Parts: sequence; structure tokens; C-alpha cells
Amino acid sequence: MVAFHVIKALQDLDYETWIVTDNYNPVEAERNLRMGGVLEKCKAIKIPHFRPLLPRFLALQRLPYAAKVMDSLRSLKPDVAFSTQSVIYHIPDVKMFHVVYDMADLFEILPGGHVRGPLSSVWKKPYYAMVRKTLHTDFRTGRLYVPLSHALEQQLATHGYPHSSVVFPPCDMIFKPREKKKQVCLVSRIAPQKNIEDFMKIARRLPGYRFILVGSHADMDPSYAKKVLSSMPQNVEYVEARIRDRPELVEESKVYLYTSLEPGIGIALGQAMGAGCIPVTPAWGGGAEMVLESGVGYMYRTVEEAAQKVKNAVESDETHDSPLHVAERARIFSSEGFEEKLAKLVTERT
Repeated sequence: MVAFHVIKALQDLDYETWIVTDNYNPVEAERNLRMGGVLEKCKAIKIPHFRPLLPRFLALQRLPYAAKVMDSLRSLKPDVAFSTQSVIYHIPDVKMFHVVYDMADLFEILPGGHVRGPLSSVWKKPYYAMVRKTLHTDFRTGRLYVPLSHALEQQLATHGYPHSSVVFPPCDMIFKPREKKKQVCLVSRIAPQKNIEDFMKIARRLPGYRFILVGSHADMDPSYAKKVLSSMPQNVEYVEARIRDRPELVEESKVYLYTSLEPGIGIALGQAMGAGCIPVTPAWGGGAEMVLESGVGYMYRTVEEAAQKVKNAVESDETHDSPLHVAERARIFSSEGFEEKLAKLVTERT
């Protein structure tokens, strides 16, 4: 999603755009994201899929793959380049903009805090050192980092990485408020960094309300999905589908319970707010930033507090919790705003 809106912003600036990808499929992009026209205007530079030989030690197996991709990138000579995947991938001697979702992508593990997920585990430190040595990567020269949240902006500044101001990721306002039901929704991949187990714990404390989990299993960690879904209480319905095919699940929900502690802004959360869902999020991470930035929604620090906040939000008749008010405040996370800020950034820096 971020990559497509970066491309659209560059096309609006009359750049000829290329995309380096292992999956060039404008038809699929149109069906799933309604952005196939953007992809059709790109010249595709295809790279092979990452095909690990073993289910474990994926990070180590990715190293030789990354080295091969870098060999293909070094021959390119664009005027400007964006990386929306990883800072591993860059083009020497070209102005590079790197979109930052997580400081772990910069091989930084921050002490303390509430960081979770596979990118934040301390055992990755030896791998990070190996990446730096193998790929001869200088993460500061010739690069500008584009943080997707204020927390990431602060972390980049602390570590001395050159960066822009915050550019919130593009949340397409594709869902519209409908008449609300007393139900709670979450759209997410079933992956550890999404903290789905708390969604189940909160639902268990509110047996009188319907909870809906929409998403798909994460291929990289099927054991986590099995564990979480096996603990699903009776009032939770799991719908394995693309939310664009079942928009009513979000549009009719009164509350969107976002349990992830990731530092980046959640696109799915922004879209749900655009549908008038009241956001309830942890007091840390990107969800908290969205509540604070928009001025709508609620934050919690414990599962018990979360259950109370969800109940209050579902039963609320307050004007500031009305679907139309929440949807209007969500506009600050719109894709149009992302493209405008990105275009201004490119114009000023190139």
C-alpha cells in the first residue's frame, strides 16, 4: 500500500517510475487495492521470489538473497529512489528515501520500552552484525529516512539518522460509516507482532458483546496462529477474508480494538476510523499516536482496563464518539495527505 502511494505521488510529479518487485500484477493490485492503474504505468524490474530451503533460520537464508538483489540494483541509475521494504536495499550514489516502519529494520534494538515481535528480539543482534559486514551497508550516507510515526522520528533523531518530519502512512478512506451494531472488530494478520492474544483476552472479559477478527494466517508463524485461534472464546468470530470483500464487518462495528504495540501507524486502524469506528488501543505504539493525533478514541494499559474502555465505547452516545465525528477526524491519516507530503518532500530534497 505504501509503495503504491509513493509511486502515485512520483507519477503526479511527472516522474517515469520503475518498480523492483517479485510480484508485478496490475490486475491483482486493482482487485485488492484498487490501484492497478498506478502499477500499469510502471516499468517492472522483476527479481526472483525469496524461497527459503528451511523453515527455520529465515534471516540467515535471506542474506544471500539480499546480496543478489543488491547486484541487480547497483546497475540502476535513477534520479531518485524509494525503499518501502528494507534499508538493506539501496542504490549507491543515488538519493535514497527510506520509509521506516520499525527501528529494527535499521538493525537497532532499543532498550526497554514495549517493543514486541520477531524484528525486536535480542537474538537477532549477531544477524544484524553479519548483515552490516556482508552487504557493506552504510546506513547514513546518501539517505533520508521517512518515519511513519512520531515515535520513530524521535528514535531516528536519537541514533543520528538523517530524516524528514513525520509522514503518516496512506490510509485509503474506502470504508464509510453505516448504522452501528454493538460489536467490536479487528482486521489483522495473525502474527505475534499484532498481539492478537490480547484481543482474545479482552473478548473473554466481555461475553455479552460480539467480537470479529478479520484476516489471514501469517505464513511465517503458523504455530502462533494455531495457538491464538485455539484460545478463541465463544463470542469471537474469525472471518478469514480480505476486508475489502467484506466491508460491512468494519462499517457496522461500533469499536475497533487495535491490540498491536508496533511503533508505526496502522493503516487498517486508519481505515476503520474512516468508517466511524471508535479506536481503542494500547497506551504505547502507533495506535496511541493515532488516538492522540486525531483526538478521538481511548487508550488502555492493562487487559482489564481495555475491557472497560471497550464496553464504555460500545455503549457511548457522546458526540465525540459519533461515527461521523470519528470519520472526519480520521482524514488526517488519508492517502491524499500522504501523497501531498511526499511530493513536497521530493521537491524540496531533489
